[in-house]
Amino acid sequence: MTAAATAERIAAENLRVAVEHVDGEKDLDLDGLMKLYTDDVVWEEPARGQVLRTHEDIRSAYLQLAASFQVHSRTVLRRLATDTWALDEAIWQATLLDDKLPGLNLPAGTKLSIRKLTLFEMRDGRICREINHIAYRPAGDPVLDHDDIPPSAFLA
Repeated sequence: MTAAATAERIAAENLRVAVEHVDGEKDLDLDGLMKLYTDDVVWEEPARGQVLRTHEDIRSAYLQLAASFQVHSRTVLRRLATDTWALDEAIWQATLLDDKLPGLNLPAGTKLSIRKLTLFEMRDGRICREINHIAYRPAGDPVLDHDDIPPSAFLA
């Protein structure tokens, strides 16, 4: 197998893992999510000042996120992968159920259009770093809720 073919095979596997991960987020399959991470994973959400380094802390963060949002839909904008990185970009429509998320200063009941770009650094078919760049915007805001949706976007 050539080096290019090997890199393409690894990139395809990295994309499969990234898609499995975002589907696991949607379904809140915490055991499945944790299996996709390396033991030394770093999970970040810079906009809310979150840097987590243990499976236990990441699991707790997902439970808190699930309790804080009612997700109505997810539109996938872009997905791609290389032999070391994978990317998933989506817009989530959701309602904020409480005001307990650190760094998110919006009242409970706010309808949101959440633009989420997740970068996955990959090592040996598992996620060693997850970086979530997220814009939490009031749905329908004439200034903030404005996106260029590619024709290839789809509901997931």
